[in-house]
Amino acid sequence: MKKYLLLVMGFFVCSHFLFAELKKTGMWAISLTGIMSEINGSYRNSLNTNGMDDAEKNSILEMLRRDWGITAREELLETLISLENRGHTASLSEIQKIRSEIIEAKSESDLGAVFTKYEWDQTKFNRFKYISSYWEWYHNRTIRAWDLGRSISLCRWGYNVGFINEEEAWEKIFYFAKIIQSLYDSWEGYGYDYFMGRLFWASSFGEEEAYFASTEPVYKRLLNSYWSWIDWDIDLDLPESNEIPIKTVRFLKPDDNDGTLQFLTNDPASYDTWSHNYRQNPNVASNTYEYWVKKKSGNSNSGFGILFCVDNSDSSNTSYYRFFITVNGSFVISKRTGSIWATDPISWRDSPFINTGYDVYNKLRVERVDNKINTTFNIFINDNLAASFNDDNPINGNRIGLGVSTNIMEREQFPYIPVDVRFDFMNNNREMLVFSGKD
Repeated sequence: MKKYLLLVMGFFVCSHFLFAELKKTGMWAISLTGIMSEINGSYRNSLNTNGMDDAEKNSILEMLRRDWGITAREELLETLISLENRGHTASLSEIQKIRSEIIEAKSESDLGAVFTKYEWDQTKFNRFKYISSYWEWYHNRTIRAWDLGRSISLCRWGYNVGFINEEEAWEKIFYFAKIIQSLYDSWEGYGYDYFMGRLFWASSFGEEEAYFASTEPVYKRLLNSYWSWIDWDIDLDLPESNEIPIKTVRFLKPDDNDGTLQFLTNDPASYDTWSHNYRQNPNVASNTYEYWVKKKSGNSNSGFGILFCVDNSDSSNTSYYRFFITVNGSFVISKRTGSIWATDPISWRDSPFINTGYDVYNKLRVERVDNKINTTFNIFINDNLAASFNDDNPINGNRIGLGVSTNIMEREQFPYIPVDVRFDFMNNNREMLVFSGKD
């Protein structure tokens, strides 16, 4: 029995230790992997990039073997040394030198001498063509951000698969983080150099245009989201007290008094939950449900929006439809009858009508055909018809609600970055009933 208790206690201690929120300096350092983390859907608030189960571990092991030639601890450590001392920075430097010598060549014989001076393969030739085409971007660039940022990703992956322990991972991550902070003066400068390094790497196999199209939006999103919410000049050696005030505001007037209702939380108790309120529909057209909504901060993939046809006549068995969007430009319509979620009338999909990004409003409107059975719902985003659906057994309440989802701990960045969502309706009555619970 004693042995069993020790095992159970050990499990809970390890789980808490493993999934404890990062301190501010740790979150800063992990955010240096932002572009790769966003592309891979990795965690934002955790040392490990993904779950620590066998399936995730095996997936990362295969990626390290396939893409890096790393199959063991020693190879990981050797790769980290190579990235710091050479990496693609050294490859770019050689191309820059060749290009400069070509520019200075005064005759065809001088030009030929430059080309014969160096060893060539298809990879180097591809890189040379790319740099020559975009010389104005690269002639003074180092792309050290690319090599050092990938080093931090490797430390996270190495920890994920057990090649290095937690203490070693953080020691190396902060080592690279301090070098990066000394080389760049902003997230914008660091991120751009990383971005340019990724394109240089992609040019090795002739895919720079495809990687430009996929990476540039991620870079811009980061600059307008959590990179912009984290101070670049943080003191990485400063001891932290972690005394960050915990605050939750549920659909009330915000401190900045901007005339809206606000949902705000940085409370770890709010991880993986969703909150909503409901009230009588203020729209004079009783079959129209409408609000302006925007998200100022928080995870980009977590939904927020309105509830419509809310029937709370039985407070213990409330039913409604939920119209949620994300800042990345997707939306969904869900149906809940009492405690049961039905198949989504409209599953998650992208919409060109959504104003993407943070701190920008979207007008959500639902118009219902006035039938008690077999009714039609028209879904509008910024006054554009985005979708329609029929329901043979519709919910017939007449209240409207506001709702916000928060993500799991590893994807939000509490307590430093809260989930902050605003709702606006002209002449809105601020008195609302509030409900919060797990999905």
